[in-house]
Amino acid sequence: MDALQRTSVGARLASPAFGALSEGETNPAPTKPLSPLAPEASASQPAGGHHLLVDFWVADAEPLRRVATWETLLPDACREAGATVLGGRFHQFEPEGVTGIVLLAESHASLHTWPEAGLVTLDVFTCGALDAHAIVDRIRDALAPVRERITAVDRGDRAPDAARSARGPASGEALPNSASGVPSP
Repeated sequence: MDALQRTSVGARLASPAFGALSEGETNPAPTKPLSPLAPEASASQPAGGHHLLVDFWVADAEPLRRVATWETLLPDACREAGATVLGGRFHQFEPEGVTGIVLLAESHASLHTWPEAGLVTLDVFTCGALDAHAIVDRIRDALAPVRERITAVDRGDRAPDAARSARGPASGEALPNSASGVPSP
């Protein structure tokens, strides 16, 4: 893919909340390294990160209905938590509901809303020193959920089974939650 094609892809992915790009424009360089695993970040940083799967049920579904809420709320929550926001894309469903993603130098944050059920689901994956919980805390503060469910998953070298092998399980060895359904000893 040449530079012009990359710019065109970037231009199509930019949303108005992040300043749509004109043909030939590129995103400004972030103030932090693009890769949180770059030598500037830490030579001892493990590959992988923390992944939070979040369900928030709210009494007031109004913030879940319109894309404008999320074009501001999600990137602002990421920035306030110390993330480097690279861009984002949001979509308004008719008659209501939103899906969206914010691309971070430290990974991503995404969401989907079901206003009719008072439900927003978030997917927040961070690597490096960025705390995924800090992003979720800011969304929680804004929405005041009446019920929540959060599943935390360590990914890559941060996962409990990562010490077994850098290449994955040995031939025939099943890991917990594997397709075979048989946990490893």
